[in-house]
Amino acid sequence: MAHLRAKWLKVISSIVALLLILGLSFYPALAFEGRGGEKVVIEEGETIDDDLFVSAREFILKGKVKGDLAVLAQKVRIEKTAVVEGDIYAAGQTVEVEGKVKGDIYATGQTIKLGGEVGDDIIAAGYALSVAGKAGGDFIGAGFSVELPGSLGKDFLFFGYQALLAGEVGRNARFAGNGIKISGRIGGNVEVDVGEAEEGGLPPGFPFYSGLPTVPFVPPGLTLEEKARIDGNLRYTAREEVSIPAGVVRGKVEFKKYEPPKRVTPPPRVRAIRWGLERFRYLVSLLIVGAIMLLAIPNWTRRMADNLKAKPLPSLGWGIVVLVAFAFLILVVGVITVVVSLFLRLLTLSSLARWSFLTGFMAGAVGFLSLGLSWVYITRVFTSIAIGAAILQAFKSQAASGRWWPFVLGVVVLVLVTSIPILGRLLSWLASLAGLGSFWLWAREKSAEVPATGA
Repeated sequence: MAHLRAKWLKVISSIVALLLILGLSFYPALAFEGRGGEKVVIEEGETIDDDLFVSAREFILKGKVKGDLAVLAQKVRIEKTAVVEGDIYAAGQTVEVEGKVKGDIYATGQTIKLGGEVGDDIIAAGYALSVAGKAGGDFIGAGFSVELPGSLGKDFLFFGYQALLAGEVGRNARFAGNGIKISGRIGGNVEVDVGEAEEGGLPPGFPFYSGLPTVPFVPPGLTLEEKARIDGNLRYTAREEVSIPAGVVRGKVEFKKYEPPKRVTPPPRVRAIRWGLERFRYLVSLLIVGAIMLLAIPNWTRRMADNLKAKPLPSLGWGIVVLVAFAFLILVVGVITVVVSLFLRLLTLSSLARWSFLTGFMAGAVGFLSLGLSWVYITRVFTSIAIGAAILQAFKSQAASGRWWPFVLGVVVLVLVTSIPILGRLLSWLASLAGLGSFWLWAREKSAEVPATGA
């Protein structure tokens, strides 16, 4: 089972890699040939000596590619006469492979039909998947429906809605979804999880979205036909035990009854204790962050709080502006990063394109982390000091001009008022927005203090 779990980890990593390669055009090749246009056809008898990268509306391969093939098109078809000596990376609305592929196939699309000969693994994600040919490795897939009338040399792993296994699996099979029907032969163990299967589920094709391909109907749960053969053990999770024809399973059969997760509501006393601990942790966190700020940058921290106390409404208004401007800036950085990376890729500067993308991604991540830290802690430290100073001044206390008492008093008051149900969330937002605005007002004041340089 550890082997199967490792295979499932490969599903996510492979699909992510496929999206990066095809969606961002980071195809890892130093030498390749590129083709593009409305329709690209590699005729029979034509040979591509390098890796081939294709971007078109329709792509048809009848000839031979000695390297890898990466294609992004609406329709992708690999004819029976075609040969790909490396791997295939394909993304499109329809992907059909009838030829010979000596390496792996990585495919994503609405309809994926694999009827040729594949030397190694198949990793696919889409709505309707079909493997009618012969593959020497594993099939790892995710989507709505999969059919296997062909044969696999190794394992079958699929996560989706339904599966129909009418062909041959050399080793183990694992499925998680609504329904699976087995009528072929599986050389190893079978593990099935249909515990959440529902009767009368989705019919073939969604009625609210036209244009989807039709798929065969598979009954909910586990279905084993009399002609099916499982050479190993069968382990399945379902709501009820299923009828297994005699002689279908040579090994052991293990049934695990599915128990829907029960939501246990803790008693009011426990909920109150958890709520109190959560607010206490937040109080301590604000005290720690504020203490660090008052020890490291006391003058700047107090000036931010004084700006907020003196101009609460302008601070709140400018805080909204800063938040909107930050969101727009992140969007602009993301667009520029993708455009620059794709442009460098078109210039065949693959390494520089990757570094450009990573730099932009890291810049965006740092921006989000900085805003998150400021939003939850730093801005509310400013607000706490302003609140504490205002309260102490109202009582004409000399501690209002001190460093620590306004801060400690303000933090306690802020945590208490933001603990009020519903209203507390709104007050937390207002406190953060006002803190952002006070920073913007300080920045404007600093820029105005810079003396103009004369000629």
